[in-house]
Amino acid sequence: MKFSVEEDRQLLFRCFSGNRKATEILVRRFSDLVYRSVQYTLMNKQVSFNKYDLEDLHNTIFLRLFEHEYKRLRQYQGKNGCSLGSWIRTVAVRTVLDHLRKKGLDAMVWQKKLVPIEQAFGITQDEIEPLAAMKKEEQGHLLQDGIQSLSPRYQLFMQLHFDHELPVKEVAEAMQLSIEHAYTVKHRAIQKLKVYVAGAMNTEV
Repeated sequence: MKFSVEEDRQLLFRCFSGNRKATEILVRRFSDLVYRSVQYTLMNKQVSFNKYDLEDLHNTIFLRLFEHEYKRLRQYQGKNGCSLGSWIRTVAVRTVLDHLRKKGLDAMVWQKKLVPIEQAFGITQDEIEPLAAMKKEEQGHLLQDGIQSLSPRYQLFMQLHFDHELPVKEVAEAMQLSIEHAYTVKHRAIQKLKVYVAGAMNTEV
């Protein structure tokens, strides 16, 4: 189904206004387009890949679209009939090219102030509070470092579920996961965060 530039703008306006359903619609509407863009770019560059590479890049692209309060999506103007899909395809291709340029380079390592995980995340044994409740200034570095240490799949899940406050069922639909798999992803993401923070605190001088 083809949407007009005005419909694209209305969808983005709802996303920028904090409409959780609009964010879900955005992911679902353009998920296939992003996958195709990733696959085409990798094939065009004659880079070998598997389904996990496609999934990671797909999730990374949506994270890039959402970061800094939708900075890249806010740059979309719809001039000359340019559709939102075309804009997202451009971001997708650039993201893949950036990934290829950086591939093989050593990751930069830096240290930041750490606080106990119980304070940073306010978690119980099996749950974690919404991100809005965690974003205290003193805990910001720890939260962001921990989330950025996750794979793109876990990062996207955390953002949709905790930051955008989408129920697990809706996140599962947006990410094309079964509800059972979605709960597994949630549990594993939380456990990985706990391991990351525990390891970081053990190395603190």
